[in-house]
Amino acid sequence: MRLSFVYAVCLSLLACGPSLSEPTSPPSVPEATDNEVVIDQAAPRTEATEPTPETEVAAPTAPRHRVRFDLAEHLERAEVREGENLFVDLGTPAGDKYTLGGWSMSARAHELDETRAILGRGTKLKLQLPFTGTDATLTLRLKALHSSRLVLYVNGRDLATIEAPRDEFGIVRVNIAADRLRDGENELMIRSRGSRSVPGTAGGRSGVAVDWMRIGPRGDEGIAPVGRLAMIDRGVSALRVPDGWSLGFASVVPEGGRLRAVIAGEGELTVKAVRDGEETLTVATSRAGRLDVPLDALAGDLTRLDLHANGSLVLLRPVIVTQDHREVPEFTRPRNVLLYLIDTLRADKLSPYNQQTRVETPGLARFLEAASTMASARSQENWTKPSVATLLSSLMPWQHTATQSDSVVPRSVELLPEILMERGFYTGSFIANGYVSDRFGFRQGWDTYRNYIREGRRTRAEFVAADVLEWLDARPAESPFFLYVHTIDPHVPYRPPSSILARYAPANYEGPVSFRRDPAFLENVKLGRISLGARDRQYLEALYDGEITYHDTHFAAILDALERREIADDTMVVVTSDHGEEFWDHGSVGHGHSVYDELLHVPLFVRLPGAQTLSRVDSSVGLVDVLPTILDALGQEIPDHAAGTSFLPQLLGQDDGAPRVAVSGFMENWRTCVVGDLKLTQRPRNRSKVFDLAADPGEETDLAESRPLALRYLRGLMGIRLGATVRERQRSRRPSARPAAATHESESVEIDDEMREQLRQLGYVE
Repeated sequence: MRLSFVYAVCLSLLACGPSLSEPTSPPSVPEATDNEVVIDQAAPRTEATEPTPETEVAAPTAPRHRVRFDLAEHLERAEVREGENLFVDLGTPAGDKYTLGGWSMSARAHELDETRAILGRGTKLKLQLPFTGTDATLTLRLKALHSSRLVLYVNGRDLATIEAPRDEFGIVRVNIAADRLRDGENELMIRSRGSRSVPGTAGGRSGVAVDWMRIGPRGDEGIAPVGRLAMIDRGVSALRVPDGWSLGFASVVPEGGRLRAVIAGEGELTVKAVRDGEETLTVATSRAGRLDVPLDALAGDLTRLDLHANGSLVLLRPVIVTQDHREVPEFTRPRNVLLYLIDTLRADKLSPYNQQTRVETPGLARFLEAASTMASARSQENWTKPSVATLLSSLMPWQHTATQSDSVVPRSVELLPEILMERGFYTGSFIANGYVSDRFGFRQGWDTYRNYIREGRRTRAEFVAADVLEWLDARPAESPFFLYVHTIDPHVPYRPPSSILARYAPANYEGPVSFRRDPAFLENVKLGRISLGARDRQYLEALYDGEITYHDTHFAAILDALERREIADDTMVVVTSDHGEEFWDHGSVGHGHSVYDELLHVPLFVRLPGAQTLSRVDSSVGLVDVLPTILDALGQEIPDHAAGTSFLPQLLGQDDGAPRVAVSGFMENWRTCVVGDLKLTQRPRNRSKVFDLAADPGEETDLAESRPLALRYLRGLMGIRLGATVRERQRSRRPSARPAAATHESESVEIDDEMREQLRQLGYVE
């Protein structure tokens, strides 16, 4: 493609529409002093972040490469600065980085008076202020919804009391002394005297709405927000960087990575690299033309690339790429699907995740000769019911709401078997966990349904496998099938055959560890009712290891049955677990109590016959992504309500434009975010921990203070991901049988004596 054509296209992008006009000077506003506030009813915000196709752009011909990060397609991930001022467009996905997506921050996105803003919940609204070092000026465009008097706090300390505009959004400026700010992350809270109901928020009440905020050095009031900064048309993306502005994109730079773009405009682009513990590095300075910058010096590092414009510029197709000589493989879609879940199987007991494991799984080893290992897969919860509900619905736990012992998967939630049954699949399930039962809403969508606990059947893998083989022979051969098998052998009570236990157990054990006397033995250990010595602990873990090896034989029998019936080559097989199991990794046992990786990191394997898939995929994925991946592989439409995204491109050695993110939670008390080797655990009230899982797989060393860029990067991605799930609640209900995601009302059921006893036999105690 000729450069002159690209240049002309970029100039047309600069010129199109009033929302892309040059920055205008701000209205005259008196300077604020400490704890003084200036209100300006003018200076409305124009849209600054939503990509909207506006002009036809022909896709440039490029050498073969693999796009690892398309910056314009993911503008919401950028830190946007005008000079030294951080500018945050709240109410959009870009703003979710500074509210944790509304979780624990008393914030929610909503359109008010044709303005996309965030509303406080009740009388409070919280925002993150990432600013360090000097006296600062904070500028807010806001509107009071009840009383015009608002009180501002920074890091829990009173900052200012203001009289805020009520009739329309207006500008407020407050000076903050440096001693009020801590290095890195700060919290702003806005409190109103009262609140009112806001139409369209399902009865929610709020006292304040904020459109955008800006924070920078004292006295630097910046300029009025300008128009659209990114646009995408026919697969070609572009970034607009106004004069004096910069856009900062953080990611781990891949080996062999290069930053590429075509620059147009009158000015100069400077690219700088910001890393934790390193001096800022100028990577490139360039005027109009092609930009192709090697990033070898940054490979493997979490780096924020700051793109600064001296003069208004447009960057066409700004991407980080690596060379890729691998042909896109031809792909024959499978006819059938087997989704196989092994309850309570922690990933590091298996050799693909831990080469030093002692646990023998020859059946799995044979399966993996033609399957892909998802090396960084996470469950979205740490116990069975919410985890499996997420797996089968592609909704996050706080969306499907089945997170309590008595919770029911709401009838409004559409499960994978229902989707496939409606599309002509014959569906069958064989489930050995009582929580995944008709009692709790999992009966939906099955032609054949069996729950071994509810029906009083024997739950061991050999009996489940025998039933599955019978089903394979009895099913209607003319229909494609979806088969869900949920075994439970590694779950308590651990009772492996003695012949297998002998491979792992200490010799001549005599001690208190016995599930035959007490099925709830492990829960009683967790609750401190039983104390165990070192030898007892070894024996307990040996029982668990033995159950995995026992189960492997019968897992292999089902796979062999597919081969003997000559349907293996037509059947996609996904193997995973709902959660792991702790053995004193962080001072406890069992599961259902923490968000460390011994509980959330789960095995995930995919065999996709007819496709040349990678043997190992390192992208962060979750169980929430399994449903979209299955439907994508089948060539079936993925429903709008799905919160997950297909990882089929990663299986085929491709990418989908940005590093993937896996978010998990535990009730309302914890959220986690994993991107590559970095993990954030977040609790309410701003308690954060950052772990490097490659260097510290046991999650023992918190890096939150020493790695401020990593903390901001992870918190931002977590906020975007959480905001995407919460944002679905603002959709109007569709006139179809199924509502959009996150509109589900929680349901519960009384656990009667029969169910209580069935669960007790699984080791659960109330």
